[in-house]
Amino acid sequence: MTTIPDGTPQQQERLQPSARDREEERVGALVTIGEAMVVLYPEAHRPLAEAETFGSDVGGAEFNVATSLARMGLPTAWISRLGDDGFGERIRATASDAGLDLSAVDTDDDRPTGIYVKETTNGPDGAGTRMHYYRRGSAASAIGRDSLTAEPAASILRDAAIVHTSGITAAISASAAEAVSALRELTGEQTTISVDLNHRPRLWQGRDTAPLDALVGQADTLFLGADEAERHFGHSDPQRLFDAHPLLERVVLKDDARRASSYLRDGEEIHVPCLTVEVVEPVGAGDAFAAGYLAGLAEGRDAATCLRIGHALAALTLIGHGDRPLTVPDARERALIADADDDTWSRWRVHPGEIPWRSAT
Repeated sequence: MTTIPDGTPQQQERLQPSARDREEERVGALVTIGEAMVVLYPEAHRPLAEAETFGSDVGGAEFNVATSLARMGLPTAWISRLGDDGFGERIRATASDAGLDLSAVDTDDDRPTGIYVKETTNGPDGAGTRMHYYRRGSAASAIGRDSLTAEPAASILRDAAIVHTSGITAAISASAAEAVSALRELTGEQTTISVDLNHRPRLWQGRDTAPLDALVGQADTLFLGADEAERHFGHSDPQRLFDAHPLLERVVLKDDARRASSYLRDGEEIHVPCLTVEVVEPVGAGDAFAAGYLAGLAEGRDAATCLRIGHALAALTLIGHGDRPLTVPDARERALIADADDDTWSRWRVHPGEIPWRSAT
């Protein structure tokens, strides 16, 4: 990992003062806002047209982040809506098992819980994954300003150290877009607003992306991939993003399988290469990365360690078929990830049969 232009180890180990002050005051008070769905997948990874039996799981960008944070022992609340149906019950049970605070998850008697179907495809570049979403008119699409201003959601947002959502929430409905575009008005003065761009062209097809821009304009911390940044902004230059968004203090830029970088408005840059991973399926890795980075941020860790924990959770998602990590690093393992020297980090290989920091002494 390197610091540009000429940072010292002391510089690498500090967070921006305003951000450190926020997280140290209320470590672990984390909140996410967004939709969860039940995912169905054909057994034996058969094509949908030939599938007769299906397995199931739970996924959704902000839900994936929330459950990963809670599984790492960080008190986390999730704000959303679920249908009064079996799929909603399944999601509640999964969230409860992870340790999430569900007090701000409403039940909708009229709208269903969303679902999506995950299909394994074969192409010239090998196996891939195709997603089929059935979420229009879902309970979560009715998220609105009232969802965030009514108790207990209002108190949860005011007391949060970090509130995280994504461009997907802004895209699922006009009411959800309106709700998240006003987060600054609903959170505490010291709350960090975290946004994952999560630009999904299908969700914005034929629509004005102004709600997505309004959400990004609320952010203190912005996660985005280099490819989606080019697609939405026309560039992936952090300085141009800072210039265009006065409230933005931190940009976390993911460069596919090469590296991830953390940029602060004051000019600090930290770059950490990705781990070598035996990839089983890529879905959910970005959400896991965001969860790992935010966990490090909430714990007051330096930017390099935040990136490392993000990479670790992404790797633990890539080695399985689910949308969430197979396992998460506990406090001792997070310390090992933080303390590993650069050479050790570069030699770690992650695959279903081996998690290197788990076997480290």
